[in-house]
Parts: sequence; C-alpha cells; structure tokens
Amino acid sequence: MKLPYELMENEILLRLPVKYLLRFRCVSKEWCRLIDSNEFGKKHWRRMIECNKRSVIFSGYDVGKFYLADFEALDGGGDAVEINGPLGALVSGAVFFGAANGLVCVAKDMMNELFIFNPSTRKGRKIPSAPADFPRSRDSSEFVQCGFGYDHVNDDYKIVKIGESCFRFSGMKVIVYSLKSDSWKRIQDVPSNVQLIGDRGIFANGALHWFAVKDPANFSEDFVSFDLGLEQFKEVPLPPNATPRRSMFPVEESLGILYKYRGSRVDLWLMNTSGAGDLWSKALSLKQPGPLGSFTYFRPITFSESRKSVLLEVDSTKLVWYEINRKAAKHVWIRGIPINFESYLYTESLLQFTNDNQDKPLQKPSQDNQDKKQHKNR
Repeated sequence: MKLPYELMENEILLRLPVKYLLRFRCVSKEWCRLIDSNEFGKKHWRRMIECNKRSVIFSGYDVGKFYLADFEALDGGGDAVEINGPLGALVSGAVFFGAANGLVCVAKDMMNELFIFNPSTRKGRKIPSAPADFPRSRDSSEFVQCGFGYDHVNDDYKIVKIGESCFRFSGMKVIVYSLKSDSWKRIQDVPSNVQLIGDRGIFANGALHWFAVKDPANFSEDFVSFDLGLEQFKEVPLPPNATPRRSMFPVEESLGILYKYRGSRVDLWLMNTSGAGDLWSKALSLKQPGPLGSFTYFRPITFSESRKSVLLEVDSTKLVWYEINRKAAKHVWIRGIPINFESYLYTESLLQFTNDNQDKPLQKPSQDNQDKKQHKNR
C-alpha cells in the first residue's frame, strides 16, 4: 500500500535528521524532488527548531578545526565529531565568525579569504574575493570587520565587510556579498561619526550588531546595527546601567550582552526579538565567587527547553549547565574537542551547494536540475 503524499512528508520525512534524508534522495525521483525542494527544506528546519533538535559546533582556537556534538550529548556527556574530509581541508585553519539557518561562515588570512559551509551536508565553497579597492586586513593602517547573516526579506544570505582607518572617525567603507547574486556591492549611505569596536558583527533579528563609539570630542558609547534587508545602519539603545566591560554574542535566535561590573557582579541581558515590550530583559545575574568558581568571562550558548537552565561556555575551556533559580552548576564533558574552544548553537539544514562550479551561486539541487533541463531544451 502506498502512503499518501502528505502523510509521507509531514509524518515521516520531516521528522528525520539530514543524514537520513540525504540517503533517501536515492529512493525515487519523487522523494528526491521533495527533499531537494526549497519549501521542504524550510519546513524541515522549522521542525528541527520546534523539536529542539540542535547541535553545538566547536571551533578550536589553536588547531583551526571544527567539531559537532548533538545537543542530547550535553545532558550526560558524549562525543564530538570532527568535520573532516574535503570540507575539513577547505575550512582547516579558519576562524568562525557567523552562522544562520544551518549555514556557517568562516574566514582565513585575517578575513581576506571567506568560506560558507553546511556542516550537515558536508558541502562548502569559497566566496569570491572582495573588490580590489576594498581595504585588506594585512594593511596596518586599516581595520576590517565582518558579519554573516540571513536576509529574511529577500530570502538571501549575506556577508558584510567594513573597512575603517586606524585614524578614528575618518569614515568607513562597506560592502555586502549576496549569496543569491554571488556578487559584492558597495553601500554608499554609511555613518561618518561612528567607530565600530571588534572584528565580528553578531547576527540577530535580521541584522548585524556592533559596539561602537561616536563623536570624536568625547568618544560616547554607542550600539549600531546593520539591517540585512534594508542594507542600512541604525543606532540601537543599550541595556540600562551600561559598563565599558562588556561583551556580545548570539544566544539562540536572539542577542546577548554581558555587563561585568567592578567587584564581582555579572549581568546577562537578552534582546527581545518579538517587537513587543521592552527591547532588553535581564536573564540572569551572577556573583563571584559562586557556583562557577572564579572566571574571567562566560558566554551563554542556549537555554534548556524549560528555560530553567542555561548552557554556559566558561573561559573558553569548559561547558556548564547553570540552573538559574537554584544557582547550581553542572559541568558537561564532551570528548574529542580541543582544550581551548569557542562553541555555538547550530541547527542542521538541508540547504545544499552545487558541485559543478565553485564560482557558481549557491542553488538548491532542484533549482540546479531545472537549469540543466532548460539548457537541454534550447
């Protein structure tokens, strides 16, 4: 008996991990078309989010390699799997600087070489070089910042590169790479009185975010975002009681800012991405010494399904589940990861890359097949 099409899709295939779906493409042409379709890929990704089917991707500071561990392994310990083979060779020695919807962006050669890859499908590619007149990171007179994220307005993935002179407030150059068009373009409307801080823009709520200072006279604090859909900068208010000792990072689909005050208190603020209510809410406050012992900094990765615990990366050397109400900590042991690491939440995706030509834009396999059929019919 043949299963109804909707039952097969919604009750069977959408529940499966990417590795099984890639194998099932060989079952029939019908299954292949379904699994390769853009709509199915989006449904599958949303299903993974709803069911909390997530992983953690680890980036080794010293070894320049990447590792994946299932989220379930974080409850009782488990093994991380190194991303090796052709993809591992492609991204070996690279630095992680962004992820969105299952795609990861990394950089080599001081951000002069950029790569995007899918850890689930083990496919990746090198991004075309920035225009020749854009500053190179090796130039000691210029800073270069990068950011990667998803433009939900145009259903596109974008990389933003910003070049600034070391001489403060002398302007910035901004270029944007579109995965859909496989090309760079220059952004003309950029702020002239702002100096960004840090080399990595953090993606959340459709925009990349940077700490900044403005006004050459008094170097006042600022926080700016670059909307990937509108391709425009705007100022964003910081959480209250700002302190110069602060850091920023992605937390699930949101943005987290950590304030470290003189003495022993550390506050974590999360950005509200719903558009309703206050922009910032305080998620937790920690004091030293405490359940985490002495630490230089910590970074939240994700919350438990009940939101009663948060997974913290502490000093780039350990992972800890911290129970917010009980103020208790439980160390997580993952075998196979480097001694020093960065960790990021990752949700697997079916978005696939073409293998025919490294210089072609990324396409879903179904789109690629349609292009071939059109070419044959000409």
